[in-house]
Amino acid sequence: MAEEQKLTFTQMDLLREIGTIGSATAATALADMVASKVEICVPQVSLVPLENLSTILSNAEKLYFVLDMEIKGDIGGRIFLLLSPDDAKFLASTLLGKPKEELDFKDDMFRSSLQEVCNILGGAYVSALADMTSFTILTSIPSLAMDMVGAILDFIFIQIAQTSEEALFIKTDLQVKGLSMEGLFLLFPTSDSLQRIFHVLGVK
Repeated sequence: MAEEQKLTFTQMDLLREIGTIGSATAATALADMVASKVEICVPQVSLVPLENLSTILSNAEKLYFVLDMEIKGDIGGRIFLLLSPDDAKFLASTLLGKPKEELDFKDDMFRSSLQEVCNILGGAYVSALADMTSFTILTSIPSLAMDMVGAILDFIFIQIAQTSEEALFIKTDLQVKGLSMEGLFLLFPTSDSLQRIFHVLGVK
């Protein structure tokens, strides 16, 4: 596991609370969309130095779908959601009501369904943060690509290295219709934004 930044117990507790509230909100929204029980738990929340992300995303040749959203408003940053191709197909087939075998990665409906999942998950965490801080926080329309881990890491570094020194890493276990999936949810508040969050909430 990557070495974590040194945060106080209270700061880490706050980050876990954001993850827990965001997960509960996202689970409810997804359940409404798929008309089935959805469970999302957050077994791990940590703040990881950017240079150590490669230890989280191991196996440089493994393929992932990566969805990317920009955070704007009173705080800035980016959100990345990573899904394996199998999990992405299962989610899309559930949302679209089609067998996985009929889905094509290049199909617009398939891609739109994954973008909607990212909207729900990213929006849930951002809403939890906005409710706690009273900040106005907006997100962009998610972009979608499929690539190997090594290329994804290069893309992440290009996008956020100038404004963030660490990533808020939220490892989520998502269960839809009894099938467990593992997703990687990376929230990159800018360094200034993270300090603003701690300051407005009186966390030291």
